[in-house]
Amino acid sequence: MKRIFGGVLALAGGVALYFFVSKGMHAGRSLLGTDYDPSVPFRSLGKDYPADGLLLLGALWGFILGFWFILTGDEGASKALKGGRSARLFLLNGLLLLSSLFVGWAGGRSGADAAAVAIFGLIALAQGVLGLILLILALTERPKGFVSLALGALAWLGGTAAAAMVFMWGGA
Repeated sequence: MKRIFGGVLALAGGVALYFFVSKGMHAGRSLLGTDYDPSVPFRSLGKDYPADGLLLLGALWGFILGFWFILTGDEGASKALKGGRSARLFLLNGLLLLSSLFVGWAGGRSGADAAAVAIFGLIALAQGVLGLILLILALTERPKGFVSLALGALAWLGGTAAAAMVFMWGGA
């Protein structure tokens, strides 16, 4: 059942990617010249804030979670790959932290409403604090999910470091 759900999520990610590219090409048609440029959706990111950033993240989340459910759906999957619940929640929280920072960055880059960008910044702050609690829980649980813990630590530390640099450089 988890593999079927993973396949549905991967397909939903593909649909979200299609919508992101079609909206980005429409919004970035002023950037097009006579030559086709496949980077137009990414260069026009933020023109329809926050919908275009959320569509791109929906596509990434669909692919990541879909393939994760496909890989770990079998009952014979290794314990290191499946891991404990706290480690998986820590990984999910780290990815959500990076996602919130990305949507906030896209809004700040495009000059969107400051209140809308601040909402994503506050969400990222809450996820940073929750990530610290989940890290402590993931380190003390048995069995440890080493893959989830390592990837979650990379995502959480990267997101926290990026947020700290933006705050110190006066971007917040």
